Amino acid sequence: MTTLDVEYSEKVIVADLFKENLCSREKIEEIEFQRCRVNRIRNLVIEVITSPSFSKRNADEQILGKLTFSSKELSPVQKTIKPPASTPLYLADLYAYPLLTREEEYHFFRKMNYLKFRAKQLRSQLSLKRPQVGLLDQIEALLLDALRIRNHIIASNLRLVVSIAKKLVDQVNSLDELISEGNVPLIRAVEIFDFDRGTRFSTYATWAVRNCLHRYSPKMRRLQARYRTGLEVSMEAARDNRTSVLETLQRAKDAEDAVSELMKTLDDREQFIVLERFGMNEEQRPLRFREIAEKLSLSTERVRQLLTRALLRMREKTSSSLGDILD
Repeated sequence: MTTLDVEYSEKVIVADLFKENLCSREKIEEIEFQRCRVNRIRNLVIEVITSPSFSKRNADEQILGKLTFSSKELSPVQKTIKPPASTPLYLADLYAYPLLTREEEYHFFRKMNYLKFRAKQLRSQLSLKRPQVGLLDQIEALLLDALRIRNHIIASNLRLVVSIAKKLVDQVNSLDELISEGNVPLIRAVEIFDFDRGTRFSTYATWAVRNCLHRYSPKMRRLQARYRTGLEVSMEAARDNRTSVLETLQRAKDAEDAVSELMKTLDDREQFIVLERFGMNEEQRPLRFREIAEKLSLSTERVRQLLTRALLRMREKTSSSLGDILD
């Protein structure tokens, strides 16, 4: 064997080893990927409202019809329902989903919970050592169908939130803010509603949303009253005849300085939200959550959460001297 033959043989062996290692690496990566899927599904919180009908032998056929859920059943109606004349344009799309009848409510809630029930059953068969791709696919398909039904129920009941929110609109609470707040209890109600009790979901959701918004409205009024600008403080102090003009101006300046110091404890985004929300920029009015959300490319709910967090942080940092100024 010549030197050339030896070199050629070594190259072939090295190439073969590289291919073998590559295949092994791909196989290991695939196994790890499937194990990640197993862990993700195991860590999911799957809330299920059970029913005696779930234990019947023909439950799959009776409740699901077929395992893969048809999206046609969840499509918005083709014929557009004309919204009331007073409805804002951004809410008009809600009327593409008709209100659910009692029978439809029961049908959708039973199907959604049974899908989650089956997914939870199959999840107990998962093995981290030997992940079964087919089983993982089946569980994910069940959960996806359950999510589609959940979203359809929510979409069909959003008008309920709007109708309640409209009655609570005032100078402090705008319609879009109240709707954003009211959507939270609606979504939660969908998760925990017991469809077997015979109660209409719309009745249950109305109670949950109304309860939440009646608590929320006075809360917003208190927040705005607590975090007023230094100008408002000075105007209030000016009404007190016992206070001199110089004292009034000094109190206003102290308040503004204190607020400025508190603002430094916030990050740039939080400062922007506080300034815009409470109209602390002289050149413009206080903005609504929706308007701030558009400027920051965030959801209205996210802006509301960031504002609440910022105000709580400012309150924690408030010194006793600032409290004396604002009292």
